[in-house]
Amino acid sequence: MASTVPERAARVRPRGMTLVELLVALALGLVVVLCATAAFVGSKQLFTADAQAQTVEDSLRFAGFVVKGVVRQAGYADYAPDHAADDGTVVLPQAAALSDDTAELHIVGARNARVIATDDRLGLNNSRGVNGSDSLLVRFFGRSRAGGDVTEPDGTMVDCMGFPQAGPMPGQHVSADRAWSFFYVAKAADGEPELYCKYRSRKNGDFRAEPLARGIEVFNIAYGHDSNGDGVPDRWLDAAQLEARATSDADIVAEWRSVVALRVGMVARSERANSWPAPPDHVLHPLGSAFPGVSFKPPADGRLRRVATFTVTLRNALKAPTP
Repeated sequence: MASTVPERAARVRPRGMTLVELLVALALGLVVVLCATAAFVGSKQLFTADAQAQTVEDSLRFAGFVVKGVVRQAGYADYAPDHAADDGTVVLPQAAALSDDTAELHIVGARNARVIATDDRLGLNNSRGVNGSDSLLVRFFGRSRAGGDVTEPDGTMVDCMGFPQAGPMPGQHVSADRAWSFFYVAKAADGEPELYCKYRSRKNGDFRAEPLARGIEVFNIAYGHDSNGDGVPDRWLDAAQLEARATSDADIVAEWRSVVALRVGMVARSERANSWPAPPDHVLHPLGSAFPGVSFKPPADGRLRRVATFTVTLRNALKAPTP
């Protein structure tokens, strides 16, 4: 006779998680969440750091592009024939007259200078510029569109804001017709340093200043001085050293007219503080290691800083051409 298994004995009793298993599962889940959070925070910090570094590089690149472009125009004048008279005689433009006024120079600057944004001055030497930054004034003639109105620029010559500059009136190469472009460092309303462009408005003749590149905290210049007239720099001097060679105002202008090249150095910083490790006693040399006397020791504020240095040779004569 076959025996039967009781119905209760055939059932499998359900079994839940023990307290230990639950705690282990919670711990493993917490570890996974923490790892995911750490990865997210790390990727966000890396993205932010990369964006800051890119912004610093972009500021330096753009500032260098503008400064180099404007400096290469220093002293430019279009000495092509203005027009032909009724009898066929070619009319040549008049050369700009030499002056003993430093504001009439094509290139002139000031060391460690603070600049006012609304006048034609470039500041005085050692007037406490932002982080010891220098100022620079570049002047040149514009160029008008051929066959058009003499007041209509052709777009080849621009000031530091990118505004095209028209040429002088026919036969009237006078200083008033030249463009003004100032470069200097100042602080914005929020305290962030910026490289500024000061220019003269063509509408009313007033001087205005606009920021070019944010985060530029140092702007230094050394001038290549040619003392023997061979077109090659014999020495590199800052603005104060160059003017110290002169014994009179007329000599100061002559010294500036002996400048044949510029060495420009800039330091740019990231906008966010406490984001980058700051090495102790960190010293930057804006003009390069060949100019150890020009240095900048940044504060330990955790900002990323980069240095850009370049040399520009002046390709237009700084003296008026011989009539």
